[in-house]
Amino acid sequence: MAATGSDPTRSGATMVGRSSVGPPLPPNGRSGPPLSGPPPSGPAPRPLPGAPPPPPEPAKDWAAETADAIERLVGKVRAKTSGPLEALARILVYGLVALIVGLAAAVLAAVALVRALDLALPGEVWAAHGLTGGIFVVSGLFLWRKRTVKTVKV
Repeated sequence: MAATGSDPTRSGATMVGRSSVGPPLPPNGRSGPPLSGPPPSGPAPRPLPGAPPPPPEPAKDWAAETADAIERLVGKVRAKTSGPLEALARILVYGLVALIVGLAAAVLAAVALVRALDLALPGEVWAAHGLTGGIFVVSGLFLWRKRTVKTVKV
């Protein structure tokens, strides 16, 4: 065998991780306590000559930032313009639906009143029509009396 220093049986030869004198070396190959914790702060280590340069810091993605800024601006403008218009449109639509349903319910209630009075009152159907008409006339006169009159000064 050639004496290359890798034969552990020869005296004076060293093995990886072992020293000819003293206790075995730790896996990092240094003697002393193993390194742990955060690296020491201080000046940045200088690159070795012939080593490749460190990778550059990632550039800011200005396209994504610009798109986000535009999206935020459009959202703010929409919240101040479309939001109130949408609320107004909902009020108009739901109000119109409520008006139509209310008118239909009033007509059906009047028809039901005439039918109920026709069954309750003896005689012809004109008595039920007359009583229903009288109820509407009295209601109308009451509401007419409660109106407010605008006075115009001349």
